Amino acid sequence: MSRIEILSVSIVMLVFSAATANAATITVYTDKTDWSNAVNGQFLTEKFADSTLNAGVSFTSTESGHINPAQEYYQDVLASHSQNDPMTTWSFTPQITAYGGNWTLGGPGGSGNSLLVYTADSDVYVGAISNSYGGGFWGFTSDTPLTAVKLVGGGGSRQQNYSLDDMVYSPFPDTNADGIIDDADYENLLAQFGGAPGDESADFNGDGHVGLEDFAILRGSFDLVGKSAQVTAPAAVVPEPSTLVLLIAGTAGLVIRKRRYGIPRS
Repeated sequence: MSRIEILSVSIVMLVFSAATANAATITVYTDKTDWSNAVNGQFLTEKFADSTLNAGVSFTSTESGHINPAQEYYQDVLASHSQNDPMTTWSFTPQITAYGGNWTLGGPGGSGNSLLVYTADSDVYVGAISNSYGGGFWGFTSDTPLTAVKLVGGGGSRQQNYSLDDMVYSPFPDTNADGIIDDADYENLLAQFGGAPGDESADFNGDGHVGLEDFAILRGSFDLVGKSAQVTAPAAVVPEPSTLVLLIAGTAGLVIRKRRYGIPRS
């Protein structure tokens, strides 16, 4: 084999390896308890009780999608995927690592073709929500953070009427957008704790204030990704006794895991 042939093969193998390494691992759940356990209970809920969405959440619909506060759900009608790609796109800031909700498909406007779910960042197919859903949970987790989820109508000649209730999502608390959760993110949270978010925002729940809920989201993500920061409760405020017990327990768990796996202290 010539040098050029060897080089060509090496390049192909390198590109394939990089693509494989960057591929997201996605897990679909049809049980909300299992989904919640997968994200260590760290998630936010959009209840659609009014027309104002949670901070950092937005949507676009190519059709007639809108929030129905009277029924407390989002509703839309999507025709077949083959008909000009009608879609709903949900976007999140900061990025998320899990998404789901209670879905009802069918009803007025056609029994539908199902919904196809994609990560809008890389157009990766996640799965299909069957047109038999009648209020049940469907969601997924991803080991790669994403900024948006796209819903399109499944194949077929009919349109899909659907509603989404209690939409849930798990923020990825990466303050400096370097793709990992580490000491720098904890230090940013500590610097902002008890006040307004800074340029590298630690306001993970989007309420305009950096507090214990943001700390809990960050701590939960350390549990998920197993990074090495020494995460202890910030001292900027004095929490309630019950909250303090939970924070101490969580911090102790992180220290134990460090010792067990030989992770160096910060």
